[in-house]
Amino acid sequence: MQIKKLYNIMSLLFQKIESFVSERDFERMRNLTPEYETAIMEALKRKFPDMFDQNTGNIAEISEWSLSNSSLITDMEEYLNVSECKEECVFLAQYLDRFLEDSFYSCVPVDQEIYCFQCLNDNYMECGIYLLPRISCGWEHTNRDASTSYSIFYYLRNFYYICAADLKEYEMQHILMPKALFRDAVRRKEFRVLVSPVVGDNIIEIEKCYEKEHIRYISVKPIHPDAEKSLQKILLNILKKAVSLRADMLVCPEMLGTRHLVEVLSDELGIREEIEDNDFPRMTVCPSIWENRCNSSRILDDMGGTVCEQQKHHGVDLKQWSAKEDIESDRKIYILHCHGIGRIAVAICKDFLITSYLRILAEKLKVNLLLVPSFTGKDYQFDLLRRKYGELDLNVIWINTCASRWLNKDGKMRSFVTAGYFPGKHGVEEVKLSMNDLCGGKQCCEGNCTYIYNIKLS
Repeated sequence: MQIKKLYNIMSLLFQKIESFVSERDFERMRNLTPEYETAIMEALKRKFPDMFDQNTGNIAEISEWSLSNSSLITDMEEYLNVSECKEECVFLAQYLDRFLEDSFYSCVPVDQEIYCFQCLNDNYMECGIYLLPRISCGWEHTNRDASTSYSIFYYLRNFYYICAADLKEYEMQHILMPKALFRDAVRRKEFRVLVSPVVGDNIIEIEKCYEKEHIRYISVKPIHPDAEKSLQKILLNILKKAVSLRADMLVCPEMLGTRHLVEVLSDELGIREEIEDNDFPRMTVCPSIWENRCNSSRILDDMGGTVCEQQKHHGVDLKQWSAKEDIESDRKIYILHCHGIGRIAVAICKDFLITSYLRILAEKLKVNLLLVPSFTGKDYQFDLLRRKYGELDLNVIWINTCASRWLNKDGKMRSFVTAGYFPGKHGVEEVKLSMNDLCGGKQCCEGNCTYIYNIKLS
């Protein structure tokens, strides 16, 4: 693909800008005279005429055919080897960003609905740059990074990138979802996320602690068949409620899942005759499953297909047992790119409390909506940290479960059940609900408790 070649060129251009354009240079460029900016544009039009409409400063429409009959790619490759003008390189990045707008959808294979990729460019090993699509997000400010730094991101609208050095411990897996996935939310200008604590019964049993390399570890027993049967009924009722409320997404807590329960949800989502008559949530974050030293949450699409399976990376230190959760992970971070909603990620419980990990999600990967399934008897720093990255338009939805109250000796729920933090174009909205808010403090849990977050898109 010719467009892929331009992605490689854009990555090399970012590498060049990283190496010789400083923050002070970007600060100075904010106040260039209109005459000088016009002169730069005219120079770029002479060098790369196929990127502009004739006799105007407008960006031309891109296509594989037009690129195949153009010298644009060759001209840009030669230009990168000789150019030393900082302003010209920065403006070229800006025009190239606009020229390639929405072009990433052409990367989706014709026989698939989604596109899974590590980055858009093929030369990331050579240049150390991972080029990524900046999908439109209804609540994100135009210059999300402008308030925190002077950088090339100020000039970009459709792409962003991260450097290889920023992801030493993790591997990225990006998924470009179908452009029409959340079309109903985009039309109504409101994104609806239904969360549920699912159950308040004590269904999680701890295995006996053991030692390995002088460290105490703890795991959980498989969920009892009777409890699994009860959970299945509750989860199907919650799914029905999501349908009745026309929720775009359903999010469940941590540790209440089994392989069988996930398959039941998948099968239920797959029942329909016409895809256009689909009222099911477009995406479901299933209760996470802790088994074989792995704690993971499967994300399903509206047809019940598996989009990805996000693993928990950091085990919790459980003071009441003086032991650590016995989990390992594949160190993969999944980012779901959704038109109109932006970039969605899932951080399971403790992962949200690890500052270095949260910085990767918020600052480097520029996540717009972070979903945090939890199983905890205390608040810890969830409430504090969800506000920390508000200036980056990071919306956070945290969902706990009343079943976690059995971690406390008195069997009472000391933490909140769900919390949301929504910064963006409409200001800041905060939600924080207790168990009593959802069910009125019933002693006998009937399950099926839900709360719906309505996020304004414009």
